[in-house]
Amino acid sequence: MYRVQKVLSLLGILSRRECERKIQLGLITINNRTARLGSIVKIGDKISYNNNKYLITNDTFIISTKILMYHKPINEIVSRHDPQRRDSVFNKLPDVVGKWINIGRLDYKTSGLLLFTNNGDIANKMMHPSMNIIRTYEVTVHGSFNIEKQKLSLKGIDIGNSEIGKFIALTQDKILKNKYIVKLNTGKNREIRRIFSHLDCKVINLKRISYGSIQLGKLKLKSFKFLDHKQISEFI
Repeated sequence: MYRVQKVLSLLGILSRRECERKIQLGLITINNRTARLGSIVKIGDKISYNNNKYLITNDTFIISTKILMYHKPINEIVSRHDPQRRDSVFNKLPDVVGKWINIGRLDYKTSGLLLFTNNGDIANKMMHPSMNIIRTYEVTVHGSFNIEKQKLSLKGIDIGNSEIGKFIALTQDKILKNKYIVKLNTGKNREIRRIFSHLDCKVINLKRISYGSIQLGKLKLKSFKFLDHKQISEFI
C-alpha cells in the first residue's frame, strides 16, 4: 500500500507536491471518495483525477522510470495545451507508461536540450534549486556586452519581479565575438534573456547544450534519445 501522492507520481500523472495541492483542492478521489493528505491506496482501488480513472494493479508499482533527451527547435512550445495551437514538443515524443513530464522549460524561441521523464518525483527533484544543477547555453547577442557588463552578469543583477539574474560562468567565442557560452544553476523564467535585456543587449539566438552531466552532443534537431540506466541513476 502507498499514499496516493506516491501512486500518482509513479504513474507520471502528478509530482508528489502537485498531488498534495490537488488533494487540498478536493480534485482527487479514491473509490469515489474525496482523497485526503495521507490517504492510502491499495490494489483494486480506483483513483479519479481530471476526468480520468486509474485502476491500481500490481503493475502500478513496478513502472520503469524513463528519462529522454529531446533536441527542441525554435517555434515549438513546451505545453500540451496552447490557445494559439502552436506546435508542441509533446507531439514529437514516443509513447510511455504514464505520461511525459518536462524537466524545466525552454521558451518558444529557444532551442536545444530538453529533458522529459515519466517519474514525477524525479522531475521535481531535477528542477529543485537545492540540486544546484548547472545549465549551459550558447547565446548570440546584439549590442555592446563589454567587460563591465560581463562582470555585472557574473555578480548578479536585478531582472525584475524581485529576482536576481546571474551567470556562474561566461566564456566568449574565439571566432564570433558576439557569441558566448553561459552557465546558470537556476531555472528562473527567461533568465538569460532578462539578464541581457537589463544590460541593453538583445538575444538573437539561444540554445541549451547541457543540463548537468547530460550533453546535447550531436543529437539531431527534433530527435530524441533515451538515457541509459547509468545516466538515470545519477538522478534517483
